[in-house]
Amino acid sequence: MRFTLLTAALALFSVSSSAPVPDATLDTRSVQSFYPTLAVNIFTPDKGTVKGDVYVFRTTQVGIQHETNSLLSIPFPDGHAGKTCSFAFAGGWAPPRTNWAPPGADPNSQRVQLFTVGGTISATNTYTSRPYRDVSYGIFKVSNDGATGTWDGPTPTFPCPAKATVLGFEVAPQGDFDDVSWPLHAGLAVIVK
Repeated sequence: MRFTLLTAALALFSVSSSAPVPDATLDTRSVQSFYPTLAVNIFTPDKGTVKGDVYVFRTTQVGIQHETNSLLSIPFPDGHAGKTCSFAFAGGWAPPRTNWAPPGADPNSQRVQLFTVGGTISATNTYTSRPYRDVSYGIFKVSNDGATGTWDGPTPTFPCPAKATVLGFEVAPQGDFDDVSWPLHAGLAVIVK
């Protein structure tokens, strides 16, 4: 009887130890990322300009608030119906500023609010002529070196579009003094899980 129990235990151990282990690298490779191909930086009160980088900026000097929001256009391909989309951030920079905030104020909040926009983003958009802000997806904070972004709450998700389309987003500064930017083909991305 002891021999049978020992044999059964060894057989069970050998079966469980040879069970496949999930490949974490494979999961990482299966994530697809889509970056903006157009960024329109909207300056208050009326200008809009297309630049090679995305800018999110706010400061108040001599009683006048200066702000830059960016409209982002992200082409999204076919073939992702039924999947979940989310966001990732990497590869930006957030230079700390100390010369434009009053004493005791946070010199750079490095916080960005993300919105969807209703309508098509165009290179001719301005502060007063542009798609409207629609759904707020939340706020993320960019690390001091700009390498990563962390959401204030859970990372937002949404159903991936069923067909090829162009997704439109707006990034806006948070706090009285904010300065965050990143290259057009890095920084904020829509990812498919």
